[in-house]
This record gives sequence, C-alpha cells and structure tokens, in this order.
Amino acid sequence: QLSHQGVRCTLKHFPGLGRVVADTHLESADLALTPGELASTDWLPFRSLMRRHDIIVMLGHARLTAIDAARPVSFSQPVVNGLLRTDWGYDGLLMTDDFSMGAVTRSPKGIGGGSVEALNAGVDLILVSYDPDQFYLVMHALIGAERAGVLRSETLRQSDQRLARGWSR
Repeated sequence: QLSHQGVRCTLKHFPGLGRVVADTHLESADLALTPGELASTDWLPFRSLMRRHDIIVMLGHARLTAIDAARPVSFSQPVVNGLLRTDWGYDGLLMTDDFSMGAVTRSPKGIGGGSVEALNAGVDLILVSYDPDQFYLVMHALIGAERAGVLRSETLRQSDQRLARGWSR
C-alpha cells in the first residue's frame, strides 16, 4: 500500500468542481449552490473521506458564493475556518491547489495577500508548482506579514501540530 511507503492521498478539489464552469487556471470561478444543496450531493465524498486521518484535502480556487463570494475557497476564512475546521470539525491537513493559477494571481488579494489569508484561515500547505518564480512573492508576503505581526500565532501553532501529526503517520 502506498501509505506504508509514505505516499499520501489527496482528496481534491474541495468544494468540488463538477458544477463550476470557468477554469480557475485562468480566471476566477463561482460555485453558486447553497451548502444544503452541496451537502446532499457534491460533498458526500468529502464528508465520508475526511473522517480518515491519512487524507490531505486540497482546496480549489472556486468561490463558494453562498459562504464567501469575495474569496476563493483556498484562502477563505469563512470556508476554511468556519465550515471545514469549525462546523465539520476537520482537523486534518489542508493544502491549496497551485497558487500560480489565475483565480489567485488575478484576485484582489493577489498571490501574496491570498497566502497570508490562507495561513490565517487554517490552511497548512500552500502549493506553488506551475510557476516557481511565484514562490518568491509568496515568501516575501509571508515574511512581511510575520514581521508585521499579521500572522495568527495560534492558527500557526495548530497547523504545526497538524503537520507533525500528518507526516508521522
């Protein structure tokens, strides 16, 4: 089994992209259904598999407009901390989809502001893969936020615990 060799499965892309029309690689996209509608359909696999402790959940960049019409799920405080961490009680690892994608880089917060908001919302890992030069923008924003006291220390402490637990399995 892959998990015995240290390979982790990633459940993606929350909140589900089956009903999203636009391509978040290029632009912002909306998922305009209510949580009630999604709970009885699209979220069934997420709710079932997120009970496991060896699953990492990848957050997509669609906006879940019924909860937060302004931000992609990947850095939405109401979705990450509100819905997933608080309402669902999910205490496993959350990672973003690639932050090099247009839904993030072209958002009002941009890749830097989105990175700060992602960590403050309770995301554990920010993925930068397609355009490695974006890594520098992310790190610059996060280092600046840390120096300015903007990053939430308790949220980072909880993330450190999840990461330690997640990699030790």
